[in-house]
Amino acid sequence: MINRFIKSMGYALKGISLGIKEERNMRIDIVAMLFVWSVLPFYNFTKAETALVVLVTFIIPAFELMNTAVERAVHKPDAEHWMPAGDAKDTAAGAVFIAATGAVVVAMIMLFDIAVIKQIIAFYTSDITHMLFAVVFAIVSYLFIIMDLFKKKEK
Repeated sequence: MINRFIKSMGYALKGISLGIKEERNMRIDIVAMLFVWSVLPFYNFTKAETALVVLVTFIIPAFELMNTAVERAVHKPDAEHWMPAGDAKDTAAGAVFIAATGAVVVAMIMLFDIAVIKQIIAFYTSDITHMLFAVVFAIVSYLFIIMDLFKKKEK
């Protein structure tokens, strides 16, 4: 039973790895998640509010992985358009869009506090170490998002 669980965890991690390696939107979702988590300490949220924000940040990559699964499951290698496959892909993409829209609404409601945003900006501009961390985070995030451009194209 433990071995089955460990194997299933391995499959799940393989799927997450695949999503990160091959799906730019997945990498964007992860960077957004890390950014939101990095500003959470500046907010005076209750445990429930913090849990809500964390949950919402996990939902988007989860939907992105489901979208990728649907796209791969119904992909046809030939050029002929098969309407149900296209509908399935579009519907899965629509689910990601709805979840992402909900996440943005939650973020706007919970994180758009001018006083806290000023505090965050002051924190990162008050010390060269903090500023350097923010710049390095931005550069590494950008490179992480566009990493597929560095891969050799397969023929």
